Amino acid sequence: MLPKEARGPSDRIDPRELTPLGPVSWGYAAVPSVPATAPRPILIQCHERYGVVQHTVELADRFADAGLVTVAPDFYADVELTGEEERLPEISDAAALRHIDAAITYARTLEGCSDDSPVAVIGVCRTGSYGLVADAERDDINAVVMLYGGAQAREYELGDLRSVPYDKMIRAGTSPVLGLWGEKDHTMSVDDVRAVRNLIEDAGRSYDFVLYPDMPHGWLNDTMPGRFREQEATASFETITRWLHERLSGTDDNQVTWSFTSAYATDYDFASNPRLH
Repeated sequence: MLPKEARGPSDRIDPRELTPLGPVSWGYAAVPSVPATAPRPILIQCHERYGVVQHTVELADRFADAGLVTVAPDFYADVELTGEEERLPEISDAAALRHIDAAITYARTLEGCSDDSPVAVIGVCRTGSYGLVADAERDDINAVVMLYGGAQAREYELGDLRSVPYDKMIRAGTSPVLGLWGEKDHTMSVDDVRAVRNLIEDAGRSYDFVLYPDMPHGWLNDTMPGRFREQEATASFETITRWLHERLSGTDDNQVTWSFTSAYATDYDFASNPRLH
């Protein structure tokens, strides 16, 4: 794998530098360095719209350091690309699920993991809804994380990319959901976040949502200085890992719990949220 100094923040890592996860799937895998206590929890980390980039790798390593066996599949590994695209293409839910399936199968072979390992899926940015996609189709997903993604208007569009209505997909799953959002996100509004919250409530599912005041889209990504917010990034990463360990611990109190912590300005105006780099 090329050293990070040789890549920009949105330079996709060539799949040939990644680990084969299956016949047509590649990805990056990170395993905790501490001795294994089986069965270890598994986290499938879905990358941002740039593909598997340096931030993807560094974030997977951080999750592994926090005790989670982490596999980040490359959703473009079997897509023919010229390398000169201004924006990587959207992929279908079916294609995303194929790579998630391969990542879970591969993760179960890693040290300390087994068929009994609890599994979580985190979707970031464009892939924000992929945890919900997986949970609707598989019966072994134990937790879903949505990190500034999965609330955009496109999530409700039906066609070649998505054949199941978003509300029906959410009703098909059962796992608890953690959602982290930013007030100043330019891709989705506070109302968009509330709409997803309402769908999860209507489905009778547990959730914990946090809307951070004054946070732009992508504040956890430290390779993009315009977006990165160090203090909130540290706090939200700790929130994610703590919540995952709680939800993957194997305990279930058989209750539906709802929590929405939110703060935004009285003069909030989504149209004025800038796109930062």
